[in-house]
Amino acid sequence: MSEFLEVVGNVGFPIAVSVYLLIRVENKLGELTAAIGELREAIILLPHEKYWPATPTMPSFPSSGQPAKQEYL
Repeated sequence: MSEFLEVVGNVGFPIAVSVYLLIRVENKLGELTAAIGELREAIILLPHEKYWPATPTMPSFPSSGQPAKQEYL
């Protein structure tokens, strides 16, 4: 009987913690997948004229070698 309790103490606790964490991660993964799907749909529905084509802006560097102080909106 003492060997059984020792095995449960040494192996049972890590198994229980692993199962608990796997269940939590699975739930969070499902929530994240749903959020990504909603974001994808929102991006598809954005008005294309206003946001595309995007023009990247690059900060300019003066002769001092330091980045120019610009405020980005």
